[in-house]
Amino acid sequence: MSRGLTDRPRHALKLDFRFRTFQVSVLGSNLADGIYLVTIPLLALSLTGSALVVSAVGVALRAPWLLLTLPAGVVVDQFPPLTVMRVASMTRLPLVAVLCVLAWERLLPVWGLVTAAFLIAGCGTFIDVAAQSLVPRMVPKPLIPRANANLQSGLTLTQQFAGPALGGVLAAVTGAGIALSTTLYAATLSGLQALQRRLPGGGDRDAGATPGGRLTLRAMFRDLGEGARYFRTRRDLIGLAVVAATGNLAFASVTTMLPLWVVAPARLGLPKSALGFIAAAPAVGGLLAGAVAARMLSRFGGRAVLGFCAPAVGLCFVLIAVPSPFSAFGAMACYGGFTVTLNVMSMSHRQSTIPEHLFGRVNAVYRWIVLGVSPFGAGLGGLVADHFGLAAVFLCAGAFAGGSGVLLPALLFRASPPDPDRSQDPGPDRRTDTSMYRLGRDA
Repeated sequence: MSRGLTDRPRHALKLDFRFRTFQVSVLGSNLADGIYLVTIPLLALSLTGSALVVSAVGVALRAPWLLLTLPAGVVVDQFPPLTVMRVASMTRLPLVAVLCVLAWERLLPVWGLVTAAFLIAGCGTFIDVAAQSLVPRMVPKPLIPRANANLQSGLTLTQQFAGPALGGVLAAVTGAGIALSTTLYAATLSGLQALQRRLPGGGDRDAGATPGGRLTLRAMFRDLGEGARYFRTRRDLIGLAVVAATGNLAFASVTTMLPLWVVAPARLGLPKSALGFIAAAPAVGGLLAGAVAARMLSRFGGRAVLGFCAPAVGLCFVLIAVPSPFSAFGAMACYGGFTVTLNVMSMSHRQSTIPEHLFGRVNAVYRWIVLGVSPFGAGLGGLVADHFGLAAVFLCAGAFAGGSGVLLPALLFRASPPDPDRSQDPGPDRRTDTSMYRLGRDA
């Protein structure tokens, strides 16, 4: 982006048509993901009725977070992010289409469903990592928080609210949910193709990527090592990753045990339909927060947002232990709001301070830490419930997440992150103006 563009007054900067095209494409993909994530486990259940098969499909859907996030970061730094998104989308589309046809004709074997679930989710991992790398290359730095707030609001609406709801409705017709996902994935690919024509050089400009680089196993480990070494030098990124990971670990524990707390004859004694409303509550809070997150960052700065929202997440989990459906719904809604605000702050900070040629790998390390803990959280929730009761799950999750939210930010701001836009020579002005200290307020 040109210096003239980024130097314009904040009120004169707007998210242009290119970003809107990108946003629509991402939202279409997220809506399809939301439908797909509900439809596939239900399809597995209809094939065999086996809890083991459903569990295997669930593992296949989440395994790419652990296995492919780091390689995806290397690929995104080797090739233009938009190209990675397009290739992954083109690979995913026929896989989903074949899955839809086989499900409709009732010819889908169990092993085929598990394999397809892994491959399709793997393509989605590459798309997610590449999308976060593309944002700072498309919008001026002052608009990064606003762009991320728009994307987070859309993600909450589509993948967490509308998508699962549509998936549940369409589950009555075999293959219908997958068919709609296929259509949306095709629309996503069309949007990315249109975006490529609007970006300079067709989206293949040399922006820290090295098109044509050899992705050998040795080179991949070398590149991952470079990203990991940079990540280790950034106390701010490590602190943010630990805060987010503890929150995800606690959330996985809470959501795994939530049906046993809500649905009759459990403590709250509610019908199954009520569980859907409580499970959707984070999306409600996330939508409201997405509308104001960028303005909160602009007014208070990232340090204040982190210091308030991170401990508040733990309090939300504690409130679920109150034996009231209103408390459970309100706590989950507040959790969604605080989490979306934290995500906007964290993502904007990473995009503003990580050098562009390292962003894919460093961001992949961050996501690997943050997302990879979820399976362990589910297991811990079961262990705590078995030994101490369901209420202890929510109290322990709240204490764990809240404690990290209080302690880690205090350590986080003891040192400034390096500024990729400034000279590496030491000096009194070495502290960055684009870090969390001032992000959104002065950027």
